[in-house]
Amino acid sequence: MADASPFRPLPSSIMITQDRLAPPTFKSSSVVIDWSKDNMQKKYDSASLLTWVQSFPSRDDVHIYLGNVSFHGDRMLMRQLQALGCTVTSRQYQG
Repeated sequence: MADASPFRPLPSSIMITQDRLAPPTFKSSSVVIDWSKDNMQKKYDSASLLTWVQSFPSRDDVHIYLGNVSFHGDRMLMRQLQALGCTVTSRQYQG
């Protein structure tokens, strides 16, 4: 007895496979640096952070947390990191 279904399978040349679907639309950073802690800021200077970020191949994949950026030097660092393509977030801790 013949198949009575009105639907025919698509030819394999036009079938969509799971691996061809678009990746998820959300973005997460592969490198996260928490520069907001006092020990990080005291142990390393901001120039070494900038040098490392400049040498990183995909800077837009770096997320850096800074401390209070109300000081001029911290604002400059934030702007420099953003100009390199990094995501920068300012953290303020309640003492």
